[in-house]
Amino acid sequence: MKKVAFMLGALFFLWGSMSFAADKKTSTSPQPPKKPNPIFDTGDIAFTVGLGYGFLWGAIDIAGGAEYIIGKFLIGDFLPFTYGIAARASYYSWSSAYDSAYRDTYLGGGVFATLHFGLKDFDFPEGFEYLRNLDTYIGLGAGFYNWSYGYPSNTESAFRIGFRSTAGISYFFTPNIGITTEGGYYGYYSSGLLGIIIKL
Repeated sequence: MKKVAFMLGALFFLWGSMSFAADKKTSTSPQPPKKPNPIFDTGDIAFTVGLGYGFLWGAIDIAGGAEYIIGKFLIGDFLPFTYGIAARASYYSWSSAYDSAYRDTYLGGGVFATLHFGLKDFDFPEGFEYLRNLDTYIGLGAGFYNWSYGYPSNTESAFRIGFRSTAGISYFFTPNIGITTEGGYYGYYSSGLLGIIIKL
């Protein structure tokens, strides 16, 4: 009987020692570093709408668009980028304050390949944590524009297809809603928008 009790005690001691060693190994083993995540992730869809810069000097200037994020990648295991495809459109109309008959109008749109760089998981010093809500992006593509200017009896107009570029910065107040400012070359003139962005 004493032998049986001794053997059972030895088995419990051995089992307890192995469990403690396993727990210690698990708790002290180095964990793989967490990969940083961008603000935009694969599969995200975003919509933007806003006023173009022309409204500052009295023009009707509206712009907006949509974007789909295709994928993401890391540079150096700590710089997160995402890429996608976006569509943009803008409308501009301006009349002279001195001669209301004179009008300058523009309608354009385009498709872009986009690249985003987000700061979501960066370890910023105290007081600069808000920078984690920033997203910056650029886009290159092609599009069309149709513009006209002049008087009803004498109007010049043209339709063109050509290179388009855009770039901007967005700041998110929540994970899905933010403000954005964007500028770019739209084939006929350079402009942009100040507006809101919604991410789904």
